[in-house]
Amino acid sequence: MSFYAVIWRYTDDTSVIDGARAGHGAYLKELVGQGKLKEAGPFVDGTGGVLVVEAAGQDELKTLLDGDPYVSEGVVVDQQVVEWKPVIGPFAG
Repeated sequence: MSFYAVIWRYTDDTSVIDGARAGHGAYLKELVGQGKLKEAGPFVDGTGGVLVVEAAGQDELKTLLDGDPYVSEGVVVDQQVVEWKPVIGPFAG
């Protein structure tokens, strides 16, 4: 299993964000329940957010991210993914 830091930038269209918010929140709770999503939250200015995901590899990560309503409903307009190695804190091995 690997950890990934995912940085999302959101659309400026607040109606798109508002329409996907409930589904997005429910989906993230599912991922937490599965042990896949470790941390998530928006930027204070509302322009995007960060997720920390544990996945078996890039293919699983892509499937998990593509299943999020923020992706499928067009909220996410830019995505950066970096494999991450925690060395200090609760996720460090």
